Amino acid sequence: MSFALSAWLWGPALLILAVLLVNAISFPQNAARLRLPPGPKCLPLIGNALDVPRDDLGRKWSAISKKYGDVVYLNVLGQPIVALGSLKAATDLLDKRSANYSDRPTSIMAELVGYTDWLFVLMGYGPEWRHHRRMFHQVMNIDIIKGYQATQINVVRNLLRHIRQAPQGLGQHLEFAFAAIVMRVIYGVELTEASDKYFKMVKLLSDVGEDIAVPGRYLVEAIPWLRFLPSWFPGVKFKKFAADANRDMGAMVEDLFANARIAMNSGDTKDSAATRLLADIPSDDTQAEEMYQRCKGVMATTYAAGADTTNAAMRAFCLAMALYPDAQSKAQAEIDAVVGTGRPPEFCDRPSLPYINALLKEVLRWHIVTPIAVPHRTVADDIYDGYLIPGGATVIANSWAMSRDPTVFPDPDEFKPERFLDENGRFDCEGKDPADFVFGFGRRICPGREFADTTLFIFCASVLWAFNIKPPVDERGLPREINRKINTHGVVAHVEGSDYTIEVRSPNVDRLILETF
Repeated sequence: MSFALSAWLWGPALLILAVLLVNAISFPQNAARLRLPPGPKCLPLIGNALDVPRDDLGRKWSAISKKYGDVVYLNVLGQPIVALGSLKAATDLLDKRSANYSDRPTSIMAELVGYTDWLFVLMGYGPEWRHHRRMFHQVMNIDIIKGYQATQINVVRNLLRHIRQAPQGLGQHLEFAFAAIVMRVIYGVELTEASDKYFKMVKLLSDVGEDIAVPGRYLVEAIPWLRFLPSWFPGVKFKKFAADANRDMGAMVEDLFANARIAMNSGDTKDSAATRLLADIPSDDTQAEEMYQRCKGVMATTYAAGADTTNAAMRAFCLAMALYPDAQSKAQAEIDAVVGTGRPPEFCDRPSLPYINALLKEVLRWHIVTPIAVPHRTVADDIYDGYLIPGGATVIANSWAMSRDPTVFPDPDEFKPERFLDENGRFDCEGKDPADFVFGFGRRICPGREFADTTLFIFCASVLWAFNIKPPVDERGLPREINRKINTHGVVAHVEGSDYTIEVRSPNVDRLILETF
């Protein structure tokens, strides 16, 4: 018998043995005394591996919660998973008991692709994570981000000009705009064209991150020793994928950081997060290199997370405007009354634009950019509502389900900015703020949420001021059906289509875009 054939015969046997051992070791020791939350019936050997959604994560996890309750238990190849299907359950555990729920699940794939070296979003809860978080706060707190407003306005006005010149390229214009704004704010680098190498980095970081983040996608997460098998062994194709991703992303992260340091040392750089962080590191400090590594991770994390999620939210905004012309008209009427057509919107206009603020909240609710929050991990056993939440469990909060709670948001699938206005037309999101679940929970809440909020405001208000977004038309000029497909295979949900009819709203606006911006 050939060696290759022997490997194929022994491979399945070894995997079955490994799964048996993992299940035996990881089964909660207290499960005999305390009830686990309800959930789908486990199959022999694989547990609930077949029950874990691989796409359309928010909707499919919601279906599981509707069947079994707001707190659901699954065992996937020995790994306990607890799914939270309501805001109350997520708040009770991830917010109010954050000391026990602030860790992240260990991920072999994240380690193999190199994320654990710099992506502090995935770091375990502890001193090193706190160092990174504190450093991030230095460059993304509420006071500091006011200094980024000039950059935000400059990028959005370039976006208006690009849309005016080539409206059919809306999707590419949005991708480039958000890559440009994050690159400028974080690294001080000005992107000039969509083929720039830094622009391509966003796509790679997003694709790899989404691929490895879905629970149960890679068997090595349940059976870690698979990482030590030779690459020719059946079932270990993940090793080549991880090695390629590690090499490519590592080179990009290093290149970005090196360029920022070179520019700063030569004096040829603009104020940015890089200049602020690097300026605080004394060259003669014995811990300087360690601090440089943290800076590198903080900046790369901000870049990776910021460019993709804000782009996804803006694409959802465009889709909503094309689908709901009445909401678009109301928003534009408010902008015309407050801003007029003689200038584009500014940040100082925001307090006078309650409908625009309500519309932004509805965009965040109507299209949850991250339907499933980045998973948490319990440090120790916990008891909730009479059920055992095992220590070491992966805890998944279903933000999509929270956005579709009909008791809070009647007709949840409809786009209704009026949800966030009181009877007098004033902005009001008390008790129903999507920010309570959109940006994560507890101590792991997104630290860049204020920057994302201000960026979306100036982008959405500016586009509404400049353009009408309408459904596409056929060769006879008749409206065609809008592509409403959402890519839900990864962690970030993207609107796939961007084929709209885009018209400049007035001759004066057209002149300003072409001659002034």
